[in-house]
Amino acid sequence: MFTDRKFAAFLGPGFNYVFLFFMFCATGTVQAQVAIVGHRGGLYAPYPESSIKLFNATAASFGKDTVCIEIDLRKSKDGSLYLMHDPTVDRTTTGTGQLEERSDQYLNALRLKTKDGKITDEHIPSFDEVLTFISNRNINLMLDIKAPVHKEALEQVKRHNMENRMLVLTFKDEFTRLVAETNQNVLLSALIETEQAWKAFEQIPVRPGKRIAYITAKTPAELITRLRQQKVRIMADVSEDSKNGGKPLSADGYRTKVKNQQLDILISDFPTEAHHALGSQKRAAE
Repeated sequence: MFTDRKFAAFLGPGFNYVFLFFMFCATGTVQAQVAIVGHRGGLYAPYPESSIKLFNATAASFGKDTVCIEIDLRKSKDGSLYLMHDPTVDRTTTGTGQLEERSDQYLNALRLKTKDGKITDEHIPSFDEVLTFISNRNINLMLDIKAPVHKEALEQVKRHNMENRMLVLTFKDEFTRLVAETNQNVLLSALIETEQAWKAFEQIPVRPGKRIAYITAKTPAELITRLRQQKVRIMADVSEDSKNGGKPLSADGYRTKVKNQQLDILISDFPTEAHHALGSQKRAAE
């Protein structure tokens, strides 16, 4: 594993990121810096997903370390960007209908619900609100832009002078290219499950140190090894909610995941537990 100034800026100021040591073999250790991403902020019962209170609680659990939070962006009828995973607001709010068909006035009056349906006093955050919120906190962002509004989102990021604190997810070549053409200062990821996908990503001009390979269980091991040899950042998700019964992995489970997939970035539904597991590994090695 390795580091550079661009990635260190994303991980956090100074040494405020998880410093992880783990055994690859009996003959030695490999030192790695692993950024932990909270999927929609994390899956924690007292808080609704993608809410300011959740982001604040997750960041607080990291102490001085930096957490990255994954958010989903959609555009309202009035052209504002809001945090919302689903196309509709039905599941997570007191409202109904497609977010893109709702006015800002309607959306701002809604309240977020927890996973079990409890209504909270939290509203749907706007993207601008979140950028302001994280400005003086140990939080960076991973942007999953659900509609083709990448340019608008990146313009807001630039206005807030936060380009070096953003990682943009893309799942289609056209959007990968659009982000690269719009802003070369953000980290840019593409889903890499095949050799063909990697070759397509290589054809898109991206600044050195800004290219992230989002791998899955389908990604060939030999391709992962080659990406590592080429010093490409590697990212994967744990998906505890869907793959582990909505519960965190054991500490060893998180460590094994990072080791086996040679990860630089770990996306988790339970970022606090992942941070503790990897941080505990650090303390055991020191």
